[in-house]
Amino acid sequence: MNKIAEFFKSEKFKSVYQPEIKRLVAVVIFTIIYGFGVTWFLEGAAISLYTGGIPGIAQVTRDLFVYKLRIMDEQSSSTYMSIFIIIVNIPILLVGWFGVSHRFTIYSIISVIIQATIIGWMPKINLGLNTEEHVLAATILGGLLIGVGTGGALKYGTSTGGLDILAQYFAFKGGKSVGFFSMLMNVSIAVGGGIIMNGQTVNGVTIMGGLVVSYTALRIIISTIMTDKLHTSYQHLSVEIITDSPKVLVDEILHKVYRGVTLSKVEGAFSHHEKTLVMVVISSYELETLLHMVQNLDPKAFVVAKPVKLVAGNFKRKRIA
Repeated sequence: MNKIAEFFKSEKFKSVYQPEIKRLVAVVIFTIIYGFGVTWFLEGAAISLYTGGIPGIAQVTRDLFVYKLRIMDEQSSSTYMSIFIIIVNIPILLVGWFGVSHRFTIYSIISVIIQATIIGWMPKINLGLNTEEHVLAATILGGLLIGVGTGGALKYGTSTGGLDILAQYFAFKGGKSVGFFSMLMNVSIAVGGGIIMNGQTVNGVTIMGGLVVSYTALRIIISTIMTDKLHTSYQHLSVEIITDSPKVLVDEILHKVYRGVTLSKVEGAFSHHEKTLVMVVISSYELETLLHMVQNLDPKAFVVAKPVKLVAGNFKRKRIA
């Protein structure tokens, strides 16, 4: 028991295993939140509401097969959704494995499996939002949960798979954004779903395509805002750390975060004690690692992080995990 206690207190556990445990817990929890948003709110609404990315495409193609082409029944549609999400993510995960990071991809695989399981096979609980007058509430709550799930996973250096992996790949290769492509895909999902479901009667409700497009567009806006509140993807941060232990902290940043630092001498206006200000520019994905490092080395350090609009010069784009 003493050896186990010593291991959990060891520097190796704190620096190597603890961050990975935190990432694993984060990807599981936030993927479950994402899945709840899709299954209980979007899928449980009185009219068809769609999420984005690969699960959104799965929803649209399922509705095409079930309601338009009539070649699939509703019972088998859940299995189809799960299989579709996993199969379509395979080539994207390969891009992540060879072009982003093995660790990042492993967490993404975990997320995709949980996501496919929840969306495909979790029972749809009636939360009282399955009537026409509650479609707006289902849209808002579903959008919030999807945004929290996506943004939370990204914040801890993981992802929910799909476009998040491609976005990482293109950002790493040259700072290119897939934001426009992502938005175009989400709009196409909304419009496609509206066309397919227009005039269809589901559970006694005749669905109007315009309402499907409008509510799904609202869901996209809410999810995007919520994701940005938790994590603004692919931005950089300027972090200022005022500390009494600059030597150890700088050494850790140089050798574990692999970022250059700038040092300045500062003085507290109240105490008149001289301290050191450590300034470093990092990717937003590196913030959790840096904060954990500062907390371990100098719990009394004062930390300020500010978004950076432009980074020019010798700033290396690194894989996030």
